[in-house]
Amino acid sequence: MGRRGGCLQGSGSPNANIRCMKIFKLLHVVVAQAFYKWAMREINPMHPDVPRIMLRQQELSEKYRRIWA
Repeated sequence: MGRRGGCLQGSGSPNANIRCMKIFKLLHVVVAQAFYKWAMREINPMHPDVPRIMLRQQELSEKYRRIWA
């Protein structure tokens, strides 16, 4: 039986490392998107940080698309 190296087992394959980093980046983006979505629900619409939060949401959305491209 062949040994399949997972992301955290250090299989040594460059492709496996790239896949692992892609998964970690995707996880970061998904969690950040959830946080900013929650923040927009909770914040006063007149708060001065609303434009900054909206900009960050757009950046994360584009980053998500680039990861899956």
